[in-house]
Amino acid sequence: MKAISVKQMSLAAIMTAVSCILSPISINIGPVPISLGTFAVCLSVTILGRNLGMLSYLLYLLLGFIGLPVFSNYGAGVEKLLGPTGGYLIGMIFLAFFGGYAVDRFSKSFIKQYLGLAFGIVLCYLLGTLWLGKVLSMDFGKALSVGVLPFILPDAVKVFLALALGRKIRSRLSFLQAE
Repeated sequence: MKAISVKQMSLAAIMTAVSCILSPISINIGPVPISLGTFAVCLSVTILGRNLGMLSYLLYLLLGFIGLPVFSNYGAGVEKLLGPTGGYLIGMIFLAFFGGYAVDRFSKSFIKQYLGLAFGIVLCYLLGTLWLGKVLSMDFGKALSVGVLPFILPDAVKVFLALALGRKIRSRLSFLQAE
């Protein structure tokens, strides 16, 4: 494994801060709020790639876990991670991994990167829906109807915008081009 440069560490820290700023911004529509968390993760992995993007997201999770109010609706702590939306927070690791892989692997193809990010979101939805159903004693269909269906279109738009913006930013950061 290649050593991480100071510039890369700094950019990962900046993207962690961006996630901490954007993710708490939420609109409550039921047990699962619409937040800018998906946008933040997609933006981070588009700019940073898989490894640094995952590092950035894991740091964000750690900050929320230890009590900083960085989760949706300014939530924090173990209770948020173990609560109804905890599966989505943990599922975002899949988004960072698979989305970041697509960003790294298909650097010339917007469509393939988009599909990789979308695949990561589907895995996040799956884990989040199973978790939501278990925590709130809902069957899978009910959990899907409140935890996924209202988010498909907003998330599709957030992925598109994060990918478009992130590709522009990444193209300007020459030290990431060799990644």
